[in-house]
Amino acid sequence: MYESFYGFREKPFNLTPDPKYLYLSPRHAEAFAHLEFGLRERGGFILITGEVGTGKTTLARYFLSKLGPETRTAVVLYPALSAAELLHGILDDLHVLAQGDTLKALVDALHRFLLESRAAGRDVVLLIDEAQDLSPEVLEQVRLLSNLETDTEKLIQIVLMGQSELRDLLARHELRQLAQRVTARYHLAPLGLEETAAYVRHRLSVAGGEGKAGFTSDALRRVHGLSGGVPRLVNLVCDRALLAGYVKGTRTITAGMVAEAGAEVEVAQPSPVGRWRWRHGLVSAALALAVGLLAFTLAPRAAHAPAPLAPRAEASVSAPVLAPPARSATPAGAAPPSSNEARPPERNARLDAFLRTAARDDSYAQAIARLGAEWGSSSLVRTTLRTQLAQLRRLDLPSVLELFHPSRRDTCFVALARLGTTSAEVVAAGEALTLPLSQLEELWTRDAVVAWPEDASLRADAARLEAWARGALAASGYPGDDLRQAVRRFQEDAQLVSDGRLGPRTRMALFALAPGPRPRLGDGRSR
Repeated sequence: MYESFYGFREKPFNLTPDPKYLYLSPRHAEAFAHLEFGLRERGGFILITGEVGTGKTTLARYFLSKLGPETRTAVVLYPALSAAELLHGILDDLHVLAQGDTLKALVDALHRFLLESRAAGRDVVLLIDEAQDLSPEVLEQVRLLSNLETDTEKLIQIVLMGQSELRDLLARHELRQLAQRVTARYHLAPLGLEETAAYVRHRLSVAGGEGKAGFTSDALRRVHGLSGGVPRLVNLVCDRALLAGYVKGTRTITAGMVAEAGAEVEVAQPSPVGRWRWRHGLVSAALALAVGLLAFTLAPRAAHAPAPLAPRAEASVSAPVLAPPARSATPAGAAPPSSNEARPPERNARLDAFLRTAARDDSYAQAIARLGAEWGSSSLVRTTLRTQLAQLRRLDLPSVLELFHPSRRDTCFVALARLGTTSAEVVAAGEALTLPLSQLEELWTRDAVVAWPEDASLRADAARLEAWARGALAASGYPGDDLRQAVRRFQEDAQLVSDGRLGPRTRMALFALAPGPRPRLGDGRSR
């Protein structure tokens, strides 16, 4: 709601990993240089690690956007998979069909594709994000993929990106062979004080607010002190501080406003003991207050036809921590209302018990089975997304959500069956539970799996796939003789990697816009 007040085209401190907002600090530039070096050397694995919120995913998106059209890419965003599921996902991204479902058939199909790509002069890159969640068994399978090589070079370049725990994982004795094959590695540290100030100015400039809104030097020092230079926390604090400036009617953000913002969201530095809590972006103490903040500050832009499938912002779905006053009722400089006025309701007891005790693998299988029941089929394409409720609302497809509980180290899964304006219905262990969106936001890791039906023969027939894509693009408002350019425009609006290829996420997004009866998340569900 404050964009027009500051003259922004969009919110400058969204939490989504938008590559255009990447600030190449010296350490981020060095990490990117390691990615480029590893790609050129064709020698082994590239390893990029860093604490939660230091910009690894944004860096990954930026790296992928810089790869030329001759490079084929497979991206794994949800790595908690079996070896077979991982290989299926890689082949799906690369548009490769396997003659069977055994590991040997999957690896053979990938090997044939890699040899054909090398003969055609094309590079192939596999990027696995959140790789610390890979099991040692699957990591060993990934290592074996690196054995696909010629006498002089590797046929596939593998990038592993993850939290600091990934370094500890690779230090295990049984994974020493993989660790020895890492030819480029870099650990991404938080920003220093000057880098934090430059980062804030960079994002303000990209959003179109250069010279229209500013943080004082003391305010920037306070931002760095509160966030520790972690970009995600810088975004959280600065977004809240801009909201405070909007309420007070000033475009100059002071240290006092930043201090108020820090108190509202209760940012804190990660400790070695509590580091696991940060795997989803915030320490558990900040989650309850941050939910209301995110719901308010990530409000969608005005809709226009055709509406972008994946907006850059989250829909406002719950009571904010701080709501802007009516312009005619509250004078500039009025103090924000107490956060106690927007306490979240008590957590659903049955869901709480499920999150404490559910076995991770079993809950995932049950949630996927629920989606199969919704579609009346178990033959569904599974597409993983790191996303927001606004995007799921626009996709309007039943999904599996990864949830966590502060009392346990790992996560579990529920099926998202309905998404209303103020509440959602999730299915946990076969039981339908209704909970406020604020609670769902509090417990959700932002990882989702969308399952949807797709004719396998469509992917095998390039002419049919192109004809289908042209029709779907035209119906969605993206016509054009140049199919690749039309796909790129659609991908940019959908917040997908703009590579012009009809990968699984792009096909899913196009499918979601198609008319016709199907399971939907909305209240008025069409069967």
